[in-house]
Amino acid sequence: MDDRHDLGRSLGALFRAWQLAVNDAVAGLPHGPRGYQILTTLATEPDEPTQAGLATLLGIDRTVLTYVIDDLAAADLVERRPDARDRRVRRIALTPAGDARRAELASSVALAEARLFPTLDAEEARVMRDLLARAATGVHGHDRDACAVVAEIMEDAAPVATPR
Repeated sequence: MDDRHDLGRSLGALFRAWQLAVNDAVAGLPHGPRGYQILTTLATEPDEPTQAGLATLLGIDRTVLTYVIDDLAAADLVERRPDARDRRVRRIALTPAGDARRAELASSVALAEARLFPTLDAEEARVMRDLLARAATGVHGHDRDACAVVAEIMEDAAPVATPR
């Protein structure tokens, strides 16, 4: 393998460039690019994810995510809702204000992202985005097994006291 094509190095460079580019575009949003990722994830997920599920999906430490969610909730951008099947589990939902803020920031973020691929023409950049999205879906998408989903829900549940 040619070292210039090391996937980890390439993905790391793109991610760091994305963070820098998007940081200015989302100025004022709690936790900047990370906060924006959460808002866009909540807007596109078919179901409200659990906090543990959101941490896994975005690769954010669960402890760190708690503080990020706290700040986004304090800004009325997201809310924690009890799970209908298990009151101990909290689902994270986008508020109307959060969805409006995400939509407001989307064009600024799109402009910042457009500068990420200066060596690609418009069609190549579109294909790159499509391929990255498809690859990411395979990581945390429809191919998840039921045991992993149950484990995720159980991790979010509060410990249950056992009678003595």
